[in-house]
Amino acid sequence: MNMRLTGTIAFLLIIQSNSVLGRTSYGFNKEPEFAEPVRNMTVAVGRAAQLLCVVDNLGTYRVAWLRVESKTILTIHQNVITRNYRVNLSHSDHKNWILHIRDVQESDRGGYMCQINTVPMKSQVGYLDVFVPPEIIGAESSSDVMVREGFNVTLTCRSKGYPTPTITWRREDGEPLAVGNWQNNIIQVSEFVEDQSLSEKVLKGAQLNITKVSRLHMGAYLCIASNGVPPSVSHRIILQVHFPPLIWIPHQLVGALLGSDITLECHTEAFPTPINYWTKEDGAMIVSNMKYTCGTVEESYKIYMKLTIRNVEPDDYGKYRCFAKNSLGETEGSIRLYEIHLSSQDEGELSTSFLQSINGKKQWINNLTVGKPTFSVEGGADNRRGGKFNDHTRKNDRNSSSSSPELPGRFRKDQFILVIINGLLLGAYSLLHFELFAIR
Repeated sequence: MNMRLTGTIAFLLIIQSNSVLGRTSYGFNKEPEFAEPVRNMTVAVGRAAQLLCVVDNLGTYRVAWLRVESKTILTIHQNVITRNYRVNLSHSDHKNWILHIRDVQESDRGGYMCQINTVPMKSQVGYLDVFVPPEIIGAESSSDVMVREGFNVTLTCRSKGYPTPTITWRREDGEPLAVGNWQNNIIQVSEFVEDQSLSEKVLKGAQLNITKVSRLHMGAYLCIASNGVPPSVSHRIILQVHFPPLIWIPHQLVGALLGSDITLECHTEAFPTPINYWTKEDGAMIVSNMKYTCGTVEESYKIYMKLTIRNVEPDDYGKYRCFAKNSLGETEGSIRLYEIHLSSQDEGELSTSFLQSINGKKQWINNLTVGKPTFSVEGGADNRRGGKFNDHTRKNDRNSSSSSPELPGRFRKDQFILVIINGLLLGAYSLLHFELFAIR
């Protein structure tokens, strides 16, 4: 306070002295004038700012810089009055008076006055605007969130900066935000905006509300704060959705030849990550060894279980169970492994069997038996009894001709009937064409 008062008194004394010294026996000298206004300036925090004051005909008068808001004198003529080490002064030709501010801070934002100690005093003001890059307020933003499937959840992201930052949301994996139940519950305080750089819709707002969250919403979310002042900043929030295990079995009935290798598969979905294991029909847990290999492939909340059985023996046929357990529940699925028989005359040769699948659709299954083949088919309920399957296979193989050993007899008969039908249709078409020509 004393320094400010001293500086003000000194400046007033300079004004009074110059008002006297400026007079001559011939009257008054020509008074100084501002050649141009002090230009407003905008800089980012941490940068340097320069405010220029141009004065013509200064003569013996003095120029001073002051802060408008605090009325603090910064410089008087060639002297720096303020104790702020970031403020400096330069001048040239007794005309250009430049106020330098290094490492600009938010507190430097405001008006700066250039004064000439005339009577009355002449002055003009330039405004310094300080932009501040965005910053995420961690204490007011969501961290990783865990929620039970079917509940509502809100993700929050707060930021600060000048101008006020805009917050946009997107998924880290690039998937669209509107999935599952979310697309019917767009939050009112936010709005979708078009991101031209990514050509996708992103959600704008400080909060992201999800109604009836599902496992499809699970993943990492990014809230990005930007206000045109680089750099933009982002905050990562991981949303974890808890739900009990679910098992889906691609093939519930699998056939294999004696001596072959076979792989059984179970697909599970659960979070937290479940405990997964296989058991035999008698309940004995299966562990990896020379006979069995238990493996899993994890993709987020999805786990693909695989059980490989090497050198299948008669005791290996039967039911296998896959289990998935976590803190919210447990579930299991079963796969039946049955034996596929081939007649002795067809071993080591290419044979085609006509099978009935589980869903009732017919399909051709090709089997090339060389050494120890790997054979896996999806069978139907009737194929649980190996005898019916084997009788049908042997019957078809016996009906095969030497010219086409890979086709069963029923297929050749169907093909012959098809040829006859095509011939009849062609004849009818020719007859109709002839009659039309005769009418003309």
